[in-house]
Amino acid sequence: DPGLIFHPPLLYMGYVGFSVAFAFAIAALLSGRLDSAFTRFARPWTLAAWVFLTLGIVLGSAWAYYELGWGGWWFWDPVENASFMPWLAGTALLHSLAVTEQRAGFKAWTLLLSICAFSLCLLGTFLVRSGVLVSVHA
Repeated sequence: DPGLIFHPPLLYMGYVGFSVAFAFAIAALLSGRLDSAFTRFARPWTLAAWVFLTLGIVLGSAWAYYELGWGGWWFWDPVENASFMPWLAGTALLHSLAVTEQRAGFKAWTLLLSICAFSLCLLGTFLVRSGVLVSVHA
């Protein structure tokens, strides 16, 4: 099934994209330049990460619904939630980046969301793949 083939790589591409936004945020913090240049560089990477993560989540949900017969699109499984939390942070980050770029507002919030989106990728992966949280996922 193509859903199974493309679902995990799309999720990981989303996680990697958030790592680039995280790197831009750290660079902006270290240089002390919290201007619109940061947002111009981070926004395309964040959008790409968000799109990949969205596609990965949608493909995984559809695959589980049709192939596994879980009885729904979303099961609130720890692995699903581990991809949903960075997706939520990425959604907020996209909106915050737009405000920061256009009105020079929400600078600290944008930096915090950049850091949180990637941190949630790391935390979620650690929790579900280390055995701390039990899941029906492979």
